Amino acid sequence: MRPMSGRVPQSRHQADTGAQRRDPSSGQSLLELALVLPLLLLILLGTIDLGRLYADYTDLKGAVREGAGYGAYRPTDSAGIRARVLNHGVPSGTTVSVSCLGSCNVAGGSATIVVQASSTFEPVALGFLSMMGLGSVNLSTEARMRVME
Repeated sequence: MRPMSGRVPQSRHQADTGAQRRDPSSGQSLLELALVLPLLLLILLGTIDLGRLYADYTDLKGAVREGAGYGAYRPTDSAGIRARVLNHGVPSGTTVSVSCLGSCNVAGGSATIVVQASSTFEPVALGFLSMMGLGSVNLSTEARMRVME
């Protein structure tokens, strides 16, 4: 006599219907993923754009400080101050304005050089939000330094 393997023999009918039975919640995970994935992608892309926005602002701020530092020793060289700001890695389309408070031509005076820069940040990842009025962001900053001439 052969030893039993522990399996209960099934009839042919039971084996066929068991293979066709489905779990009622088998598509639930796929549906949940389809509903949540757009929100997760929106959060991810928004985080990327916020990081880019912050990086552009810090580049702009550093460039304005560089221009004001140059202008503290050469306050009458407006073109040189603008060139220092624009060559310091600012976003494209940046506008720079230079002004002097006080008399910058007099040695030993108490003049202050003011360098201002502004730029427009365009989100790349969330560009479709411009249809809802949430598109570009205006960045502007200024730096003031006392003239050391």
